Amino acid sequence: MKCKLLHDTPAAPTIPPNTDVLPKGTILDHPNAYIHVHIGAAESVDDECRERVDRTPKQLASAQYEHVRTRKGIHPDDFVRYAAGEMDGYNADGTEIPGPYPVTEDEDESVLILPENYDDEEEEDDE
Repeated sequence: MKCKLLHDTPAAPTIPPNTDVLPKGTILDHPNAYIHVHIGAAESVDDECRERVDRTPKQLASAQYEHVRTRKGIHPDDFVRYAAGEMDGYNADGTEIPGPYPVTEDEDESVLILPENYDDEEEEDDE
């Protein structure tokens, strides 16, 4: 059973080639290779692995997204902001790494734009 790693992955000392890190793209040929695919760390290379994983493409994509989010250590309180691209992780000191769509201080508060005659319409509804 074979899978291909999607990220540099710490290696277990019992799995050849007995290195500290297996680089992205490494093909693992192991009876438990499907586990890497199941958690989103790899993709199936052969039919045996695909059959053992038994997930839809949507489920696999979700597992891969969640795996990356977990690798970055995103706190559950920040899941929505990470998904929106506002942040991309944390620096060593705990400060946020801005994402591709960071929110500036000016954008921090929601702005509701109302029509000019909003007050008039509200008074009519009350009557």
